Amino acid sequence: MIRRQLPDLLLRPGMTLFARVAERSGQHGIIVLAGSPLVAQLPDEVAAGDSLRLLVEDARGEKVMMKLVQEQPVAPPPSSAVPLPLPGGLEARVAVEEREADPDDPEHASISISYDSPALGAVGLVLSLAPGAVSVRAELRAGEAFELGADAADELRERLVAATGRAAEVTVVPRHDPVDFYA
Repeated sequence: MIRRQLPDLLLRPGMTLFARVAERSGQHGIIVLAGSPLVAQLPDEVAAGDSLRLLVEDARGEKVMMKLVQEQPVAPPPSSAVPLPLPGGLEARVAVEEREADPDDPEHASISISYDSPALGAVGLVLSLAPGAVSVRAELRAGEAFELGADAADELRERLVAATGRAAEVTVVPRHDPVDFYA
């Protein structure tokens, strides 16, 4: 049925796919794979609303056999911020926020990076990829850091176009750090 409903979806043994369980009734249910609903036989531990990671085991003929891949818990790194040496003996701290990809939107990806610079203060970057496009959103401390970033936005956009061959967009916005007040 997958081949008839999704003729353009290339399935090879060893591939990993993501799906979401839309409905469940007994041993069968409806999963959403590549944006299309499909009837599937489901293991007992899978419930409606679950996100599944599936490994293609056999893709010959009309029936495709996939195995549910259990996520192994990964120990977080001891510190999410990594030191980055700078000229003059200074050190910046870089942290990357990891998130699981959206199984309903496999063609878009993004990564968030926070960078704590002695000269610029906290810098937040969101790098996003879409078919034919790349974008960067930079949040910089208001004042000199923001002005430097805004002045360099066009140059960064041109370099992204040259490096990726995609349309590029660079947005620089002032960062508003939280302030705590106590009485």
